[in-house]
Amino acid sequence: MIDKIENQACLRNQEPIYQALKPWLISGGSLVELASGTGQHGVYIAKRLPKLDWQLTEHPDNLLLSQPWFQDAVLPNLKPPQALNIDDAPWSLPLTSFDFAYCANLLHFVSTQTVSHLFSGVSAVLKPKGLVFCYGPINEDGYTSEGNASLDNWLRTEVNPHAGIKELNWLIDQAENEALVFKQRLNLPANNVILVFEKGHH
Repeated sequence: MIDKIENQACLRNQEPIYQALKPWLISGGSLVELASGTGQHGVYIAKRLPKLDWQLTEHPDNLLLSQPWFQDAVLPNLKPPQALNIDDAPWSLPLTSFDFAYCANLLHFVSTQTVSHLFSGVSAVLKPKGLVFCYGPINEDGYTSEGNASLDNWLRTEVNPHAGIKELNWLIDQAENEALVFKQRLNLPANNVILVFEKGHH
């Protein structure tokens, strides 16, 4: 049995994220979370929003991370973790279309190419008018804080030379290439934001 890992960042940010997303998700629907990691966000929010079906996904190499959290939660609206490599096309998921997609602290951990794949994959599995929520740090004509500058440096040296915090305007352009229109930014603690995109028409 894999050990239950507690992600400290999740513990800090799950309540602010929940409060920011609640008005959008309260009436329910289906949501796919990309790179769910330990699954803590899914457990936390699905427990509080019983009308929302939350689908956990993670790269095949890390799929077992969320198993302990998923099994302990025993929530009817939290769906078993599915293997999903964001760089694969087309995505293979149990549902063909979702009302919402969500990712937390993902965009800065991956390359610009993977971000492009993420937007094209999300656009393909979202219903018309479906919403995408991306949580994490962004750049706006450079770093928005010293903390973000050091995070970016750590990502590029320790995680992946192609990783790094992305520029807001670049993210909006990439999303729009896939018919995902920028709707709103929600400001959260510690220089993080949630970017909200809506699926329109090509």
